[in-house]
Formats: sequence, structure tokens, C-alpha cells
Amino acid sequence: MAILPNSLESTPNSTKDQQTPESLQQSEARFQTLVANIPGAVYRCTWDSVGTMTFLSSAIQPISGYEASEFIHNRVRSFHSIIHPQDRRRVEESVWQSIDSQHPYTIEYRIVRADGKITWVYDQGQGILDENGVVQWLDGVILDITERKQTEIQLRETQAFLNSVVENLPVGVFIKDAKDLQVMCWNKTSEELLGYSKAQVLGKNDYDFLPYEQARLLRAKDRQILTDGKLVDIPEAPLNTPHRGERIVNTKKVPLLDEKGTPQYILGIVEDITERKQAEAALRESERHYRCIVETASEGVWVFDANNQITFANTRMAQMLGYPIEEMLGLSLFDFIDTESQALIQTYLERRRQGIQERYDFKFRRQDGSDLWAIISATPLFNDQGSFVGVLRMITDISDRKQAEEALQEREQFLSSILNGVENSISVVDVHQRQSEPNPSWQFRYVDVNPAYEHLIGIPGEQLRDRPLDAILPPDLAVTISERYNTCVQTGTSISYEECFGVQGQESWWITTLTPLRDRLGQIYRVVSTSTNITQRKQAEQKTARLTAILESTTDFVSICEPDGTFLYINQAGRQMVGLDPEQEISHLQIWDFHPQSVKQHLLEEGLPKAIQDKVWQGETSLLHQQGWEIPVSQVVMAHQGATGEVEVFSTIIRDISDRKQAEEALRKSEHQLRVKNHDLQQTLHQLKQTQTQLIQQEKMVSLGQMVAGISHEINNPISFIAGNITYTRQYGTELLHLLQLYAKNYPEPVAEIQAEIEAIDLDFVRADFPKLLNSMQEGANRIRQIVLSLRNFSRLDEAEIKPVDIHDGIESTLLILQHRLKSTLDRPEIQVHKHYGHLPSVECYASQLNQVFLNILGNAIDALHSQPEPGRITICTQVSSQFPVVPLEESPENKSQQPQSSERVIIRIEDNGPGIPEAIQNQIFNPFFTTKPIGTGTGLGLSISHSIVVDKHGGKLTCISQPGQGTEFIIELPVKQKSLSSGLMFSFGESLRSSPSFVQSSA
Repeated sequence: MAILPNSLESTPNSTKDQQTPESLQQSEARFQTLVANIPGAVYRCTWDSVGTMTFLSSAIQPISGYEASEFIHNRVRSFHSIIHPQDRRRVEESVWQSIDSQHPYTIEYRIVRADGKITWVYDQGQGILDENGVVQWLDGVILDITERKQTEIQLRETQAFLNSVVENLPVGVFIKDAKDLQVMCWNKTSEELLGYSKAQVLGKNDYDFLPYEQARLLRAKDRQILTDGKLVDIPEAPLNTPHRGERIVNTKKVPLLDEKGTPQYILGIVEDITERKQAEAALRESERHYRCIVETASEGVWVFDANNQITFANTRMAQMLGYPIEEMLGLSLFDFIDTESQALIQTYLERRRQGIQERYDFKFRRQDGSDLWAIISATPLFNDQGSFVGVLRMITDISDRKQAEEALQEREQFLSSILNGVENSISVVDVHQRQSEPNPSWQFRYVDVNPAYEHLIGIPGEQLRDRPLDAILPPDLAVTISERYNTCVQTGTSISYEECFGVQGQESWWITTLTPLRDRLGQIYRVVSTSTNITQRKQAEQKTARLTAILESTTDFVSICEPDGTFLYINQAGRQMVGLDPEQEISHLQIWDFHPQSVKQHLLEEGLPKAIQDKVWQGETSLLHQQGWEIPVSQVVMAHQGATGEVEVFSTIIRDISDRKQAEEALRKSEHQLRVKNHDLQQTLHQLKQTQTQLIQQEKMVSLGQMVAGISHEINNPISFIAGNITYTRQYGTELLHLLQLYAKNYPEPVAEIQAEIEAIDLDFVRADFPKLLNSMQEGANRIRQIVLSLRNFSRLDEAEIKPVDIHDGIESTLLILQHRLKSTLDRPEIQVHKHYGHLPSVECYASQLNQVFLNILGNAIDALHSQPEPGRITICTQVSSQFPVVPLEESPENKSQQPQSSERVIIRIEDNGPGIPEAIQNQIFNPFFTTKPIGTGTGLGLSISHSIVVDKHGGKLTCISQPGQGTEFIIELPVKQKSLSSGLMFSFGESLRSSPSFVQSSA
């Protein structure tokens, strides 16, 4: 109910005064009926400071506890007075705002009832204005909403409680809307578990804070859950979190449906089960560990319940009894014992029920019927209430010990029989101390002796037992033996010594060993004496000593070694031979230590197997001195086999043959020197023959050069005269022709005789052809001059020494000389020459000799193409190379050790497409006098001389590459600059014949 200011008074309705009393009564009756059916108190109040009620329905009484008449015109109290003091200002402000905006007002506030209780009311009304906009009064209705408010409060409290529960649950809880899958709820555990705060996720979808791929998968699963409308439970899955790494979680997701069954939200619950999984894994590992301990224990583990039935048996227990574990479970203990032991085991069971734990030996029966002797450690089991629930029995198999005890008894009997039957004399004496510290002494009494001892000393055993040594033995012998017993007791260790007895008038040697026996306290209480007859060994040692003296007197190396090579003996001569000291220990040395590795391998692979097979092996080897030098020796190895046929030892006799080897070496050197000298003489003779042939060929080439030079000189004089006068002839002819033109111009009508002569000589033709004739004469003269120049270049009589030369000029001169052979004949077409010249520098060389090389190689190429049915072709290529030779060469043995030097070189390749050279003769083409041409057409010296000129005179290489049917290629390599050439056997004309030719077969 609004509180109205004093300045606003309501005005009476003017229409009310105009109605009749009857109509007013009817109208009021209708109004009262209408108001009575409204679920609330209807009111009208003035717009003043206290909101004076002018009308208030009776429904206000159940709401406020006051009668409506008490509020009319504030008769008893104003409605403003029962509004809760804390709500009055808010009510006034709400009514004021409604009047200002001319809208109805709706207010919820509290009133104080007549009984002092607080009631919540809902007040809805509006201001009634006149035509001037002035408020006349307020009409409204008041409803009791106390129950609704209490429900809302309870609902808010419940919501707050549920929110607190959800917020503090130990599992992550989140809610997403079904439309955009945006997060609407995110509790504290979700923040801690998943690593994202509420601010990061609320109102956002997965793509806003998760990696793309992870978000895509989660959204796809969420959409599937919304489609299926079912709970999805993922018991265990890994989850990568940004702050704690990978965790293991249990996730549940369920769609939340509205009343129509349409999904509105997705509820997700995430529980971190990492620690639980780790604990389960640790528990499983612990169980596995203890089970492993139980299953791998060397003792049997046997558990029985209160009824003495088996509830557990480990693998060892089942193995000991010979049963499968499955068959043992549920059986009684009595199933594993014989009838005689059942009464005893029943007594043990009663003691377990009394809580007594004990350990004892017992015999069980295995499945196969055999006995199992065991030590039982029985422990009673009680529950938390102290009730007996079973027995734990730890079973240790002592069947072997029982068998050992039986075997020990049998062994004692057996040893006793041996003691009495062995040839060794054995006696046992007790040790009795007669004085205390610090100078104790002992008395020794016989306990037992065997028959051999009785026979040795000649006294029966009955007289020896339990009597001291000095009472039985002669005084001197008793003192000696007692001293040895004293030594054994004082040192506490076994001692051995040799002694000699006279038995039946013969000397007998024995080796005696005294062995002390100790009791459980470690005190020596007995001494056992064992004597062995070594008379035969002593005799053998004497023989060995005599043999050793013989071996030590020899000058040869004599040794004995084990089958593995370990030395047993080396005589003094052998020690001296390899540098060992006379007393140096050799037990750690092997025979291989004194042989080189190659000799060791030879002995292992041939010497020792041969010695084992034939009993002996002999050969020449070498010893290795301690200082490192080798000694040539003659060695004999003998294999000594035992009764079984196995080799027991090897003996070796080695004799130093250094002097003999030196004599043989001197003889071999002498023979070698004679062979070398003989070879040198043969080589010299061969070179002389070759040089003589080359001198003849050289003389022929000189004669040819002189002839060519003379011809070129004789031709050069007249051709120079002709070439020199052609110029004047051209001038004179031109002038005469010009004069004729002047005559023809000035005398166009010559006399008949002149006219007839002009026609006879065909003056116009002469005038046109005469210049051409002079040109042809000039060309012919130039050609002859070139031929003369080429002849001079080829002969090079004025160039006998090394000088820079243009290689191309030499090739062209040679081609000119051979031009007539390149032309076509009746038998073959013209041979084509293809030239591929590179830019070559001037090469230091003997020009005339190189021209001879070109002439020989090109001449052979033309000869090869003579019978060629298809067009012949010769290709000449030149180039410069600053690298190593580009063509692989098969070097002779003496040249393989020489490393090529990198220098600038020229390479001339001359290739033909002829039939090639057969493989059988390829390696002979550079040999003197070797030729494949018919007799009388070749000397066989061309390629040999060419090779000598290129290799020996110029330090180059001449190589041939040929494949039958595919032609032949000669490659000439020359250094651009000549160096000091190595000279072999030099002759007057300066040629060397030391180098060997090279030939390479093509792999095409």
C-alpha cells in the first residue's frame, strides 16, 4: 500500500451525486460481490502521506489479522503503520516512480500482522488521474504471498546448498548447454583437475580454451551423447592437462532433458583416478612381488583352515609332493601321511589350536608313494576375535639330508673297508696337551691304524691302540715322529715329508702327510698320518737326474712342454740361445713366445699335426731371441703319447743353423749378382741391335729430308721467278688492253685486215679471259710455294735441336706429303680427314722427329684403310691438358712405382675407322721388327721408332687403344716445356731405349 503525500487530496466523483439511491445500492451490491470473489484485499486510498484508506475489502483480515474497518479513514491505525519499517522507503519510491511514469505499480513487501508475525504481500495498483492529469486516488489489490516467499527462500537455500555441494564435490562437475555446448557450470574441482579457471571457461565452448584437435573430438562426442540421449561412462582414459601433465580420469556424461524429452544440457562428471590407479598398480605389483616370493621360494608354503583342509599351496610345495596345485586344494593333511603318523599329527594339531608354534621333522607320502622327509615350521593362525582359523606350515625338503645320513653310514663302512685294504699306511693319533701356556707340549696316543701301518712298523694294531708313541716305538724314532706331530699341531696345517725305512733288509722310501683334525671349537684333537710308498718314484728320479745331466751337456736347444705349449723344461743351452737367465721361472712361458708369428702359425697348422700323426716332425724354422732378433734353426718336434693315445707332452730339439744360413745367403747373393750381370749384358746386346736398326732408319729419314729439301729448293727458284713476274705481266696486259680500248674508241672502223684478225683471235674473249688466266697462274704459284714450305717444314734440316714448334704445322706438312695416298683409287674411295684442332701453345720438341712420328702413324692408318669397303675416315684432335694423363695406361712394373707429375701437356689423337688390331698381337705393336704387313712392304720399325721419339726423346706417352672391328686410336701426349730427360743407355744420335711401350685395349 503506497504512502501518499499530504499535498495530494482526492476529489469526490461528481457522477456519484447524480445517481439515485436505488441504483447506488445495486451498484454497491454488485461491487461487494465482485470484491468478495477476488483472492486478495481490494483497496482505494487517497494520495496523501499515510495513504488513508477510503475502501478496503474484508479480505485484509486474514492477511493482516486486523479488521478492514480499523484502516478506513485511519480509524484505529493506518495501513502505512503495519508496513515493515525496512520496506517503507522502498514502497514509497516504487509508487512515486509509477505515478511519474503513469504506469501501474507492482510491489512485494512485508507487513507486521496483529499477532506480530511477518507476512509477505503482493501489492498491484495504479494511480487514477482526472482530466487534468492530477492523481485522484490509488486503486489496487493486496495478495498474501507468504507461502510463495517461503518457498522461494527455501528454493534459494536449497539452490545455495546444492551449489555448495557441487562446488565442493571431490569430482569435477560441469554443465554445457545443448545448443552451443557452452560451459554454464564449472566447479572448483574442475578447475583443480583440468587446469582451467571459471573465468577461462564459463560462457565459452571447447574451441575457446582447448587445443583444436582435442576440442573437435570432445564436441563430436558431446553431440553423439545429445543424439543418443543416454549416459556415457568412460571408466578410465588418459587426459593431458596444462598444469599437471597426463592424468587418468573416470568420465561420465549424461544429457539433461526437459519435460518433452528434448536435451537441454549436458552434465559431465570427471573424477581423477590417477592416484587410485597408481595405488592399484602398486598393490598389484606388491601382490605380484609377494606371490613371486612365495612361488619362487625354495621352501614349500602350505596353508590349512580350521578343519585341517588345504586352502593354499605354492608351486614348490606341489613339486615336493608331486601333485598339481589344483588337486591339492580342499584335501586334508591326513591325505599326505601314512597310518602310523596320523596319531602323531593329531597331537600336533591340538598344540596348534592351543597357539603353540614349533619346528620338527616329519615324513610325508608323495603321490608316487615315495617318502618326503621335511622340516615343518608350523604357525597357528587366529582371526581378530582370537578364534583359531588355520595353520601356516613352511616345509623344507630334507630328503637329501636323510639320504646323506644314510649314505654317510654306508660310507663309513665303505671307508673302513678301504682303510683296511689300501697299500698306504694310515694311522690316527689323539692329541693330549700335557702343559699349559706359554710352552705347551703334547702327548700323542694311537687311536687306530690300518694293516699297512702294522706291516710297516712290524707291530700289531692291538698293541698300538690307546698307547703313546714313546711307549711303543724305539726312542730315536719316537722322538723324530713326535717332533713332526708337534710341528703339525703348532702350525695347524698339514705337513709332508719323505723318509726312508729298512723293510726286510731293503731300503724303502715313503712320503708321509700329517693332517690335523679340529673339533667344533676349532681345537686340534687328532692327527691323521698317511704314508705312500715312493720307492719306484725315487728310482725314476735318479734315472731322470742322469738323463737331465746328459741334456744339460748338449749345445742344442732341448725342451719339453705341455700339449698347450706351456714349458715344463728347457736346458741351459736352450736358455742361453733365447736369452733366458739360467734360473728364470718358465712355467708361465709357452713355446710360441720364442717363435715369430709366422712360425707359430706354421707349427700349429703343419708341424704339430704332423708330429701327432707320425710321432715326429722336422723342419727349418726360426727362434725369437729375448732382444728381438730371429735365429734360423733346424727343429725336430716329437709327440709323446700316453696309454690312451692322447699326447701327454711334446719334446723339441732345436739346432742353430745361422752359419749355414749365412753361407747359403752368400751363395744366393753371388748367383743373383751373376744373373743380374748376365741380364744386363743381354739387355745391352738387344739395345745395340735396336740402336743399329734405328740408326739405319734415321739415316734413311735424313736422306729423305735432304732429298725433299733439295727438291723444294730447286722448285722454289723458278716458282719465285714466275710468281715475281706475274705482277708485271698483269700490269703490262692491263695497259695493252687499255690501249686496244682507246684504239677502238678513236678508230671505230678499223681496216679490213685488223677486223679480220680481231675476229680470228676472238678479241672479246681474250680481253675477258686474260685476267682470269693471270689469277689462275697466281693461285698455282701460291700453291707451289705452300708445297715447298710444307716440304721444308717436314724436312726441318735447319732445326736439329729442341725449339718451340707449332704442332699443327707439322701435322699439315705430313698430310701434304701423304696427300696422294688419301685420294680415291680404283680399289677404294677417298679417305676423309677430319681435323679438330684446339688452341695449342708452341711445344718444345725435335720438329723433324715428331714429323716422322706423324708420318708413321698416319701412314699405318692409310694402310689399314686400304681394303676398307666403306668410306675411310681419319680423325685428328688436339687439345691442352694440365691434369694427369686422361687415358689409363698399363704401366710396366718398373714404371708403376713412379708417380705422375701434374704439368701442362698437349694431346694429339689420331683415330681411324679401320678393322682394328687383333687382341693376340696388340701387346707387340711397339716391338722392333714386328709388322703385320706383307713381306717387303714394311720393316716393323715405324711404331718402335715413334715410341722411342715420343717417350725417350720428349718425355711423353704414346698409347694405342684398339677394339677389333671398331678402329684404332693412337694418343700422343707431349709436355709443352721440356725438362731434363732421364737417360738410359744413350747413343751418339741422342736416343734412349730404356722405356717400354704402353698399350691400352678399349673396353667398348
